Amino acid sequence: MKRLFGYAFIFGLLVAALVTTFWPLPQHLRYRSVITVPADGGREEDFVIRWPEDRISRAGENREDIPAAASVGAAVLEDTAGNRVSAELFRLRDSEDNVIGVASRVAGTGGALADPGRSASNWLLVIPSRGALFLDQADARDMTVRQQATADGVIALPPAQSAVFWTDGPRFRVTAAARGSTGKVLRGTDEFDGLTGSFAETWELDEANPDSGTRGHIVLSTLLAAQN
Repeated sequence: MKRLFGYAFIFGLLVAALVTTFWPLPQHLRYRSVITVPADGGREEDFVIRWPEDRISRAGENREDIPAAASVGAAVLEDTAGNRVSAELFRLRDSEDNVIGVASRVAGTGGALADPGRSASNWLLVIPSRGALFLDQADARDMTVRQQATADGVIALPPAQSAVFWTDGPRFRVTAAARGSTGKVLRGTDEFDGLTGSFAETWELDEANPDSGTRGHIVLSTLLAAQN
């Protein structure tokens, strides 16, 4: 019996070696990091999100049943005092338009914010092959997703997806000037571990559609350096 067990064990190892040789495990594609190095040091990298196509639907949410101006994948909470928190999910791209990960944006009003017309927001960028980045900033105005009653029912409407938002121009800098015109990179993991720095968030309109929906992209421009 012991001899049979030994033969079976060795045979299993041989089969496993043959399978991995002729039927290799899948290799996850990793795109090269699109990084530039400024003259004064550090590393600059832009991350891009396109709306509405990069919005990730929540479980059970049907994109086809949602009006063009509405937001899939957004959750909104608001209390009776008007304090509001919204959360959104997106696919994340590099500056060469390759999808490299996912991103979440949480924005809120009220609380410790002195200006009721503005919000604070956090980004979490997760790139499976590289790590994660956690970003924090004060917004130039209230950038939370709002719930709005329409003929199609109550919808979640981000400012960028409303054509009215873009009456002043096709480009809007979300990051407020209150913190030296930049947001803060709080921390990172894996490849981003030990790095600190700043970032700026900009929304750019590509197209306003007749159905009141819009298309555009969000650019997160980061400047990172090793902690001293």
